[in-house]
Amino acid sequence: MRSFASTYARPFKRLRRFCGTFRKASRGNVAIIFALALVPVLAGIAGAIDFSRAYIVRERLTSALDAAGLAIGSLPEGLSQEELQQRASKFFEANYPAYELGVPGELQVTESDGHIYLTANASLPTALLNILGIDVLDIDAQVRIVRESSKIELVMVLDNTGSMSGSRLSALKTSAAEMVNILFGDETNPDHVKVGLVPFAAAVNVGSDKINAPWIDRNAQSSIHGENFIPGTNIFDLYDDIRNRDWNGCLETRPAPLDETDATPVATDGDTLFVPWFAPDEPDRESWWDPRYPNDYLDDEHNGDPEERQADTKKYENAWVSSSSRGPQNGCNVRTITPLTNDKNRLLNEIDDMIADGMTHIPLGLAWGWRVISPTSPYTEGASYGDRDYKKAIILLTDGENTIPGQGWGNINGSSYTAYGYLSKQRLGTSSSSQAAQELDEKTLRICNNVKQANIRLYTITFQVSSSSTRNMMRSCATSPSMYYDSPSISTLQEVFQQIAGELNALRIAE
Repeated sequence: MRSFASTYARPFKRLRRFCGTFRKASRGNVAIIFALALVPVLAGIAGAIDFSRAYIVRERLTSALDAAGLAIGSLPEGLSQEELQQRASKFFEANYPAYELGVPGELQVTESDGHIYLTANASLPTALLNILGIDVLDIDAQVRIVRESSKIELVMVLDNTGSMSGSRLSALKTSAAEMVNILFGDETNPDHVKVGLVPFAAAVNVGSDKINAPWIDRNAQSSIHGENFIPGTNIFDLYDDIRNRDWNGCLETRPAPLDETDATPVATDGDTLFVPWFAPDEPDRESWWDPRYPNDYLDDEHNGDPEERQADTKKYENAWVSSSSRGPQNGCNVRTITPLTNDKNRLLNEIDDMIADGMTHIPLGLAWGWRVISPTSPYTEGASYGDRDYKKAIILLTDGENTIPGQGWGNINGSSYTAYGYLSKQRLGTSSSSQAAQELDEKTLRICNNVKQANIRLYTITFQVSSSSTRNMMRSCATSPSMYYDSPSISTLQEVFQQIAGELNALRIAE
């Protein structure tokens, strides 16, 4: 291939020969001298313009090669030369369309010793150098992709609140599935990648199969176990009393500050254990001036005291919950956590089964994302923090602000029941709805810092979020500002996930 120097050498040699002949001439005039002096000036201007255009072409050519290299670098080794060529060409053409400046030539892909080499050229018709006989500039570029041996552990912590319903949830499912497809490539059970999934709202669900796990508070040891009932109540006894309801896997948070850590549960320390979710039967309305409670599903003893009626446990004995929307699982309508796995089909199915319901508790979801990727209980699928073969990363996405709405005048609970209990119990340090939301924001930031200190890469995404304070919070949460993404529309969300997937492919541009 011709270089810039060889392309320009011939016309300038001709110009020098002409000037040499002119110097030997015995006659001349000022006009001729001026005209000859103007020739190199014009040639310099023409060269500067066309050289600038050629530089732009080379930059675009290199960028398109980078994109193609990252795309095929994540594919499993052993693909045929034809397969590599086809896939690389697809991404190269998408990033260097025919209408761009310069005419791209054929892309060449070769693989050797774990390296992938991509080479391409482009021709650029000149704008001014054609006056010197140079009609086309040939530009070439090459990149080398190095396959690293690092493995990936990724947990996607995804907002599944009610505001995500409809087109937002559909876009999230498509984008999360694209993330899995990019990381896994054509393999269904690769050795180099494991992904976990934490759908969250005002609850998270570990699965009812964890009922006998050693980190579940089976014996009411925690200081917050049964706090909404008479002293000594065991939540699992209440589930046993109700004929048609069983614990479905949701949990309350641990008491602060344990709710912000991945501290290992210890059987002899009740507050390190996780209390099962149980939304109490809230008071019946005794008179027209009493407030209406959203989770009233059993008949109470009519003693006139709403707090005593709610705390009473006798009403659960042999009870039957007839409501399909109310009951002890009220608020726990979220899909089960998927621990780290290399099962591609399982992940895709779990993503497709996500549903939207409930309010937003970002710190709750992030804390469980950390526990899923952590090597210690309650989830132990994660590699050791000191294992250099693994890169750990969390993606945290939300479409809204932290919220815990109040329930209005006369309501003894102050809010709906969530993983943080009722506002009236002040587990967030306040019974004020607005102050509780602020505390949730501060918890989010503290957990983000804890995650980053554990050397876990933290990507954050705001999806159609109008609140500038929430966007700023999520930007501060990310490992670096460049790892925060704001997706203002449904159409951009998939691009965000694709960009993050490219970074997680354990690749680097070497040249």
